[in-house]
Amino acid sequence: MRFLPTIALVMLALAAVAADSPSPVGPVGTASELAGTWAGTVEHDGETQPVALSFSADTAGRITIALSMPVVHLDRAPIARARPVFRGDSVQIGQFAFAYDARAKTLNGVVPAGLIPVYSLPLALHKVERFDMPERPAITAPEAVPVWTYEANTPLWAGPTFAGGVVYVGGQDGSIHAIDARTGTRLWAAATGGPMRIGTRRWGAPAPIRVRPVLADGVLYAQVDDGWLYALAVKDGKRRWRVRIVDQPIERLPFDQPASRFDRFGSDVVMNAGRLYVGTHDGKLLALDPVDGHTLWEFKAGDAILAAPAIAGGKVVFGSYDHFVYALDAVTGRQLWKRDTQGAVVSTPAIADDKVVVGNRCYDLLGLDLGTGDVAWKRYIWMSWVESSAALFGGTAYVGSSDAAAVYAFDAASGRRVWATDVFGWSWGQPAVTAERVYAGTSSQVGYLAHHQGAVFALDRATGKAVWRFSASAPDSGAYGFPGSPALGADHVFVSGLDGRVHAFRP
Repeated sequence: MRFLPTIALVMLALAAVAADSPSPVGPVGTASELAGTWAGTVEHDGETQPVALSFSADTAGRITIALSMPVVHLDRAPIARARPVFRGDSVQIGQFAFAYDARAKTLNGVVPAGLIPVYSLPLALHKVERFDMPERPAITAPEAVPVWTYEANTPLWAGPTFAGGVVYVGGQDGSIHAIDARTGTRLWAAATGGPMRIGTRRWGAPAPIRVRPVLADGVLYAQVDDGWLYALAVKDGKRRWRVRIVDQPIERLPFDQPASRFDRFGSDVVMNAGRLYVGTHDGKLLALDPVDGHTLWEFKAGDAILAAPAIAGGKVVFGSYDHFVYALDAVTGRQLWKRDTQGAVVSTPAIADDKVVVGNRCYDLLGLDLGTGDVAWKRYIWMSWVESSAALFGGTAYVGSSDAAAVYAFDAASGRRVWATDVFGWSWGQPAVTAERVYAGTSSQVGYLAHHQGAVFALDRATGKAVWRFSASAPDSGAYGFPGSPALGADHVFVSGLDGRVHAFRP
């Protein structure tokens, strides 16, 4: 497994376009005069962040560009190489276009679209002797000790589910495990399907499970990457029925391939008013009969639905990779409204009274009007996809982030930020919240340029201060940590990780 999330992805895009540009150096400037550090600010919607670009010139007249940006913990990270092109009082370096004042030693432009989608963010730099990154405060919270640990022996992506004294979790090997919540003892483990097939290709391993199993009315439901939705008996995991909901098995491309969609998760099932609701990789939102899984209605969005819908006030609300958030009539599936957020939506909306809180991949967290879909408020999460589904408690929305490596608390009605806490890793899962605590998992990859970590955090709900943590051991290479969502129950917190283990903690 290899992660290439937001920052790494756009850096690869910039480098691919800019590398070894054949354009000649113009007569009014040289690469060597640009060499050095240029620091300043980038601005969006009245908010600014410090930033620096370091230019290193080689003997062939090319410049290597390195980015420093404290908000996403980047310190001289190489992003591109190009030959500068001078034209009058401007200079083009790869995708960076600047107004250049050689006498004042200033560069003014906008951040390239490869780094900042949708928005045009002013970038103002001046030449400096050096740019020092602010010290990142160390994590001082004590290390927690698990009450028990369960070995599933397969990567566990989406996180566990607690119901009726049992913890359920789905694995990369297509198995679902039922674990006694008090003791960590296996109650049963069941395989969901046969070998993975895509076209004429066949893998020996079963199709992965990238969703949280959901228990409703004594039946366990889980969508599997073989394209089927499974209903299992909660007592022993035996199949009651299965129904195909995607025509072809789901193929998740490795994250270092250009066509990868970073589709880490799929849609959990939601039970409401005697119906099952689930989104699919091929862009359908389905309402199903829980007795046998037959389709009651189907709605086709413009692209994949990679997270569960939310249901409130007779509406089914969900996001799609097509950039839209949709609201449908829960009974008929008729579209009530849709809102273009301008970025892929891969999380479950959170509905707080008359607001829908949801993030996207152009770094926005939005509060939409539940009745109309109009944007009530918008908050920018700098340089970070918002993959995490928000969790609501007491009028506050708690949500994780990707390269920002933070967990946030926002007032759900106004979007006002209450607190933000550095958790030193990608927090993609939905936080679990109690009256006292917010629990979130993080993941990372060995050698990632921002030096993230994989861990579980317990945060004070009022202040965001870390109360305890549990750190994952980093392997020699590859991904590690807790990318999914924690679960609460039986006076415990349950987390599952890419090392194939489920842990239980005291709150």
